[in-house]
Amino acid sequence: MFGKFPVLIDGEDRGELLVSQSGAMVLFEAVAEYSGPVLRLSVYGEGREGYLGVMSPGAEQGKVALKKRLSRAQLRAFPQNIEFAAPSGRTELRHEPEPEQKTESEPQPEPMTPADDDTLWYSSPDGTLSSFDGERLLIALPAADPRVPSWAGDLVRVINGRKYVVFPW
Repeated sequence: MFGKFPVLIDGEDRGELLVSQSGAMVLFEAVAEYSGPVLRLSVYGEGREGYLGVMSPGAEQGKVALKKRLSRAQLRAFPQNIEFAAPSGRTELRHEPEPEQKTESEPQPEPMTPADDDTLWYSSPDGTLSSFDGERLLIALPAADPRVPSWAGDLVRVINGRKYVVFPW
């Protein structure tokens, strides 16, 4: 990751990016010949892009510069092996497919019909269900674990083909 890299603007080498260690931080220093509109600089490598920031006018006429310090946490999204620096979003990137997550084949519960139960359950993102039985709020927690405690035996209900422990609230 450390070293000197070219700054490519419109396909031409127009400057230099120096990457070095500065204490616990990584220091990016870029200087380039450029007199156009705002230049947002990124580093590229391994088919990935790491955004550095906006280059500002330098001390010399027609040059822009950028000095940026980043921590290890900030560098996680950056490519490990930098190849060059260029304007942000200007280079075609390889999009690697995300690895498919293997999940246990669990049968999908069938949608509940009014014949199964007359209670309407609302699901939440964490997997719990809630309903109102006319008197109180009912909270249903998934009970996929076969070791449901004996005290909860009469509270276990099958809703949409899955076991839940139902608590009045």
